[in-house]
Order: sequence, then structure tokens, then C-alpha cells
Amino acid sequence: MKSPVIAPCLGVPDTQAACDYYEKLGFTALPGTDDSDDDLRVLLFDGEFAFMVYRDQHLRGWLPVLKDTPVGAFGMFYLSVEDFEGYVERIRPLVSVTKDVLTHHGQKLFYFTDLNGYVVGVTQRQSW
Repeated sequence: MKSPVIAPCLGVPDTQAACDYYEKLGFTALPGTDDSDDDLRVLLFDGEFAFMVYRDQHLRGWLPVLKDTPVGAFGMFYLSVEDFEGYVERIRPLVSVTKDVLTHHGQKLFYFTDLNGYVVGVTQRQSW
């Protein structure tokens, strides 16, 4: 697996709770390092890198410029899936729906907010 061009790392209050949440949504959580004191986790989707989660206190210590940034800060992320309809149907009861399915510029979109306030938009995977 190649590392992505940009690798999001989300600060979360409870790394295990975030991993448990995303595993219910079809992600796989892996340790980010070999250091047992480091709670960085890598999340995969369909076997590919998606993003990382890191305890907010550790992230603020690593990058002090983030010390006052709230968890779930402004912005959103997109998750591209092979079977849009099937995936949305499966996760709908597990998530807090932010914006239900809509079509924008010919693309179906579905938005949910995760347990830490991050907004994730689900889209159909496409080739560029």
C-alpha cells in the first residue's frame, strides 16, 4: 500500500472509541506505530489508507500551534465508495445524518457527522 499524497490526522478525545465507531462503518483500524505509548491509529477503507486518528492531547503536545483548536474543527472530508446506495443504506442507522442523499452536479452525496464532530461526505468512487 502506498502512502497518500495528503494524509489527514484527526484529533479525537478517545482513540479507541473513534476506531470502534469507524469499524462499524466498514473501516479497519491499525496501530500507527510500534510504540505502545503512542495511540496513533491508521484507518483503512477497502484496504486503502483513509486517514489517521490521534488522541487530541497528544496531537496538541506534538504540534503546540493546535493547542486551542477544538476537536471537530471546521472542514469536512469525503469518502469515496464503490457502492454508494448500499453503503449509505448500511451506515444510515449508525450515524448522525447531517444532509441526506442529494444530487449535486450529477454526483450523489450523503453527509454525516461522526461522534467527534467531523463531517464526512460519502460519494460514489470515480476515476479522474
